[in-house]
Amino acid sequence: MRDFTRINRILLRVDNERGVALAVAIFAIVIIGMLVTGVFYASYLEQRSGENTLYAQQAFEAAETGMVDVLSNWNQSVYGGFPVDTPQALTAVTTGRSRYTPIVTRLNSNLFMVSARGEQLDASGTVLSRRMLGTLARLAPVTVDVQAAVTSKGNVKVGGTATVDGNDHIPPGWGAVCPPVGPAKAGVRTDAGVQLLGGGTTLGNPPQQTSDPTVVDSLFTNPFDQLKLLTNIVLPSVNNNGMAPSVTGTPARCNKALTGNWGEPMYGVGAITQCQGYFPVIYRNGNLQVQNGRGQGILLVEGDFEVRGNFEFDGLIIAKGLLKANGTGNKITGGVLAKNTDLDDNSLIGNPVVNYSSCAISKALSASAVVRPLTDRSWVQLYN
Repeated sequence: MRDFTRINRILLRVDNERGVALAVAIFAIVIIGMLVTGVFYASYLEQRSGENTLYAQQAFEAAETGMVDVLSNWNQSVYGGFPVDTPQALTAVTTGRSRYTPIVTRLNSNLFMVSARGEQLDASGTVLSRRMLGTLARLAPVTVDVQAAVTSKGNVKVGGTATVDGNDHIPPGWGAVCPPVGPAKAGVRTDAGVQLLGGGTTLGNPPQQTSDPTVVDSLFTNPFDQLKLLTNIVLPSVNNNGMAPSVTGTPARCNKALTGNWGEPMYGVGAITQCQGYFPVIYRNGNLQVQNGRGQGILLVEGDFEVRGNFEFDGLIIAKGLLKANGTGNKITGGVLAKNTDLDDNSLIGNPVVNYSSCAISKALSASAVVRPLTDRSWVQLYN
C-alpha cells in the first residue's frame, strides 16, 4: 500500500512538470534573438560609422582639392581686385559625387585666406558629409632690383628731347589703384657713363648714378630667367604693330588669347576696363621692334628692343641687348633694365621717354607672382 502511494506521488509530480521544455525552448529562442539583434545592431552601427568616416574623408579630400586648385591656378588679376575682408565664393566644381566650393578672401594687397568647402553627395545630390579647410597664402613676386628709371650696363646716350626721370610717378588715371608716390630713384644707373646729347635730360636722385659696381650681369639675367618661366605671351615675330586690349564673349571679358593684347594701361574715356587688371608677362626670343600700341605688364626681350613711335607701356622691361627709342609719342612708365641703352634721336619730341613708377612695377610683379601658403602645414580645419 505504501509503495502504491509513493508511485502515485511520483506520477503526479511528473504530470505537474509537463510543458516546461516548451517554455525553456521559447526563453532560449528569445535570448538568442536578442543576442542576434544586438550583434546585428552593433554591426549596423559599425557599418554606418565606417560609411560616415568614408564620407567625411571624401569631403575632406574634396576640400583639399579645392584649395590646391585655387593655389595652382592663381588668377591675381581677379583675386587681387576682390574687396578686402569680404569672402568671395568661386564656382563650385562637381566630380562624380564629390563637390568643392573654393572661397578667396583678400586680407591685404599680398595676403589672402584661401579656403574650400568640400562635400560628399549621394545619388540624388543630398549632402552626406561636409568639411571646410583653409590656409593663409602670400604672394611671392620675383625680386627685381629696380633703383632707377633706366638701369644699364655700358654707356647710356640720352639725346634729342628725351627725358629719363627717376622721380616716382603714378601712371595717368591710376590714382585710385596706387599708393602715394615714394622716394625718387636715379634717372640712369650704369656701371659706365651717361652722355647727354642735344636736349636730352636726366632727372632723379641722383639724375645719373654712374660707375656703379653693383650693376652686374646677374642684375639682369636672374630676374629675366625667373620671370621667363611665368610667360603668358610669346611673340613669334620681330615686328609688332598696333598692340591694344581686346574683349570677347558675353558678358565681355578680356581676350587673353590674343598675342596683341598686352592689357589696358588707360583709365577714363576709351579704356577697355575688362583688361585693366591684366598684366601679362610677354616674351620675345630674339630682337623686338614695337610701334603704334599700348600695353602693361612685364616685357622680356632676349635681344635688342627698339621702340619706333607712338608706343606706351606701363610696367617693367628687361632686355638682354640694346634699348633704342626713336620717333614720337613713346612713353614707358615703370622701369627699364637693359645691357645697353641708346635714347639718342633728334625726333624724340614731347612726352618723356622713361618715367620711373614704383606702382607700375609693383602691379606688374604682383600680377605675375606665385602664391604660397605661409606655413609648412598646408591647411587648417574650419568650422561653420
